[in-house]
Amino acid sequence: MKRLLIIILLLTVNAVFIHRAQAEPVTMVILAPLALEGAKIASPHVITAMQNGGRQLLEIGKDMGNILRLPLGLLQATLGAPLGLLGDGVDNIIVGVFAPFQLVGDVLILPFSFFRGGG
Repeated sequence: MKRLLIIILLLTVNAVFIHRAQAEPVTMVILAPLALEGAKIASPHVITAMQNGGRQLLEIGKDMGNILRLPLGLLQATLGAPLGLLGDGVDNIIVGVFAPFQLVGDVLILPFSFFRGGG
C-alpha cells in the first residue's frame, strides 16, 4: 500500500511541476497573420454555431420550467377544482408529464445544434 501511495505521489508531483513548452516570440510573430486570417474565415461559422447552441439552451430552460407545471397542475386539479381551475390543471399536468422526455431529447440534440441547425 505504501508503494502505491509513493508512486501516486511521485506522479502527482511530476504532473504539477512539469516544464511547459513556450513558443518563441519570433515564431509567434510569423504565425500571427496566419491566425488572424483563420479567425476571419471561421468567425461567421462560430457565430452561427453559438446562436444555434444558444437557441437550444433556451429550449432546455423552457423544458426545465415545464417540469414544474406538473405539481402546479396537480394543485389546480385538486384544490382549484371548485374554483373552476380543473381544465387548466389538466393542461398543466399533461405538459408536466411530457416535459422530462422533451428535456432529455433537447439535451441529446444540444451537441448537434452547434454543428448543424439542431432543434
